[in-house]
Amino acid sequence: MKTAPLLAFFLFFGLAGLGVFLADRMYRARGRSFLRAYALHLVFWNGHALVLVMQFILGSEFLPSASWAALTFVMGPVILLLVAVSMYFLADFAAQAVGGKLPRPVSAVMIVLWTGLAVYFVLKAGSGAPDDPLGRGYAAAFLVLKLATVLGSMGYLLGRAARLGTRGEARALRLVAGVYVVGLLVFQLSVSGRIPVYRLPAHDYLIALIQVGFHFPVLAALALYARRRAGARTADSEAPDVSRSLEAFGISPREAEIAGLVMRGCSNKEIGAALFISLDTVKKHLSSIYQKTGVKSRLQLSLLLQRSPSLPSP
Repeated sequence: MKTAPLLAFFLFFGLAGLGVFLADRMYRARGRSFLRAYALHLVFWNGHALVLVMQFILGSEFLPSASWAALTFVMGPVILLLVAVSMYFLADFAAQAVGGKLPRPVSAVMIVLWTGLAVYFVLKAGSGAPDDPLGRGYAAAFLVLKLATVLGSMGYLLGRAARLGTRGEARALRLVAGVYVVGLLVFQLSVSGRIPVYRLPAHDYLIALIQVGFHFPVLAALALYARRRAGARTADSEAPDVSRSLEAFGISPREAEIAGLVMRGCSNKEIGAALFISLDTVKKHLSSIYQKTGVKSRLQLSLLLQRSPSLPSP
């Protein structure tokens, strides 16, 4: 009878490893830092899921019920640490997915909150019965921190998606955020009983399967976003290098970048998305370029650069 739980654990181990393998392979193929951040998020998330499954199997199949408190005291900090690190990399992924960087104040706040929760757990674990209000308080704080990080990170992605240069990128990024949130909510609602998974046979294993498995559709959506982002950035990188053509006009390197994108026919919005600057900044740079070169429009600027004998081939 104890063989089936062990086989189930190895099944979960294989699924968790497959998810990490796919994420890492995607990162190595694309070389994008945000894919590395998501792969690391997946490593620690699946790690905590495996620890939970192992804890359940040990407690239900191999250890007496009297040892549950001690098992929870040992496993609890490990699970908390794995979730905390996975949430950090999720926030880091959200920042890097749109070309930014996780602000230090955000990192500091996350460290303080999760460390505080760890201290609370160590002080209160085993101090009372499982229905002790302090125990419920810990579980509630754990859930709030996790959901706040997920919803904050995915909300940030949704908010930034509107500022991306192409509609395809924006839709793919919204899909990533939407699939992640739906998957996590299905898992949390299954745990809480709002989705009656508990009525099904072996429901504990099914919940663990959801916990590990919802990342696979997220990875599919993330692969779509990575392809569309790579396509847009490749097109941007093919913009002609006009720096030598504009040296005589006193054009700055940033203005030369913008002039090259103008030659490719990029709009102000697409230029801003490619260089991660605002529309107002793009307009100011264009105005400066027009003034320095003596042209009055994008067409005249393109013609000027095309006539320049020093312009290198694209």
